[in-house]
Amino acid sequence: MNTYVDWDVKTITAGDYSVEFDLELKTYEKFQSTYFDVKNPMSENAQFKLYIQNELESRINDQSYPDRGYDDESEKHKTKKIAQITFAYENGAMIELLNSRGKFLQTEKWEKAAEVTKKIQDIITTDDKTLQ
Repeated sequence: MNTYVDWDVKTITAGDYSVEFDLELKTYEKFQSTYFDVKNPMSENAQFKLYIQNELESRINDQSYPDRGYDDESEKHKTKKIAQITFAYENGAMIELLNSRGKFLQTEKWEKAAEVTKKIQDIITTDDKTLQ
């Protein structure tokens, strides 16, 4: 057991630097009203990621925050950057529909598969919060 603990302490993994948090609707609304540019060739999703990255980096690099407990004094003034942001969406219903359609296709139930395909198309074209 101690060998694993020693290995774990000495090994850096993505989990050591990963943070998960929920975004409030007001955060997204602020992005849309102050940052989102319809004419920008970047997708809305990419622009939102950049917005979140900029917000987080400005906060973690703000020197007015109290001491963060760095062991090395030289670390205090280094600029911290966020390497990757990944959003998770509420696509559970869509995943279930895709699985259902796959089963109908495997069993050659074409009419049932077509019905599910119609439901999938309806979600894609009407629910702009499900698939981003």
